[in-house]
Amino acid sequence: MAELPMVLITEILVRLPVKYLVRFRCVSKPWDSLIKDPLFINLHLKHSLATHTNQTLIIRDSYLHSLDFPALSSVTLIDHPLESDGRGTELLGSCNGLLCLSNGDIDGIDDTIFYNPATRRHHVLPACDIEFPDNDDCFTCCDRTVYGFGYDHVNDDYKLVRVIQFTGDDEFDSEVKVYSLKSGSWGRIHDFPREYYLSYKRAWGNYVNGFLHWVVTRNPESDGTKLIIAFDLGSEEYKIVSQPEYSGGEFHMNVDVLKGCLCVLCNYVDVKTDVWVMEEYGVQNSWTKLFSIAQGDIIGIYEYVRPLACSKEGSRVLVEQDGKSLFWFDLETQTIENVEIVGLPRLLDTEMMVESLVPLECSQRKVKPKVKKVQPKLKEKKSKQKRDDDMNSFLSKGFKLKL
Repeated sequence: MAELPMVLITEILVRLPVKYLVRFRCVSKPWDSLIKDPLFINLHLKHSLATHTNQTLIIRDSYLHSLDFPALSSVTLIDHPLESDGRGTELLGSCNGLLCLSNGDIDGIDDTIFYNPATRRHHVLPACDIEFPDNDDCFTCCDRTVYGFGYDHVNDDYKLVRVIQFTGDDEFDSEVKVYSLKSGSWGRIHDFPREYYLSYKRAWGNYVNGFLHWVVTRNPESDGTKLIIAFDLGSEEYKIVSQPEYSGGEFHMNVDVLKGCLCVLCNYVDVKTDVWVMEEYGVQNSWTKLFSIAQGDIIGIYEYVRPLACSKEGSRVLVEQDGKSLFWFDLETQTIENVEIVGLPRLLDTEMMVESLVPLECSQRKVKPKVKKVQPKLKEKKSKQKRDDDMNSFLSKGFKLKL
């Protein structure tokens, strides 16, 4: 049987799930080198994101579970380094196949890690002290502590952001620290803008297009008008994101992510929930109302609904209801299909994740392998060199995928 060109092998492998690629590293040294190559890892991730493949739902109750998507047929317990009886692990965020997990501050130990469940690699973050304001006598407590996890594409780095807001007598202050995977350390940056106050105590930042997003108000004594603040992981600057042109009165607002796009959930209490999607990031007129679910209509009375993912053809949306159940919502027929899954835990926290080979070394720079001094035959040497040159050229330029 003739040997397949490495270019063709790469095109095949880039379409496969991570679990197969991890096994295929044992096939040969060339395959092992290819699958570990940062260029291949990036190609595989880009293909998964573009085609909405290699996706899984991460579900947290007392433990962490994964639910295959879109089949939604198998729930698997995730074995991770922070797992411990009696200690509920929090999911602080997900990005490009990596999870940020924390056991919180228990017994004086703050355990936080970046974890790739597909490769089972993890990176432990050092503890991060809180720096109280200089006039800390004026502040009675840490009123808000929120996190955000995402990818800084400018510096090719993964970052965890911690925002703490202190409250006191008619005033508030903040502290913002950022952990960089590349540097392996925490650093304090300029504070959260004083004119904005985080609306929710335990709302993690939603990652879209290089930015983390939270819901804020002007200040604790404002009229309650909600704004969306975005933190740029590259420049480490803040900005306000434009919102849709709403109608229908007052509502409870939150932000989320759907199809890789920023999403706004408008819960008109006892009436309905509208779901808006920003189809082109940063463009105000690209906001589109994706669907609306009325109270007491197709799913009865509910506290909240939250979209998790779209079907591959885009005609259905997987929706979580009240942290208890899942259903498919058909955008065309406005009907639902309940999802029945054996062993499904209570959905205290659900996150859509794309599986990847993204490594967790502090530096991902490619290191040239040592060359053995054994001299191969001239013909074999030229053939191997040509294959290697073809593969390197192919990986560096990328390739056009037929999606």
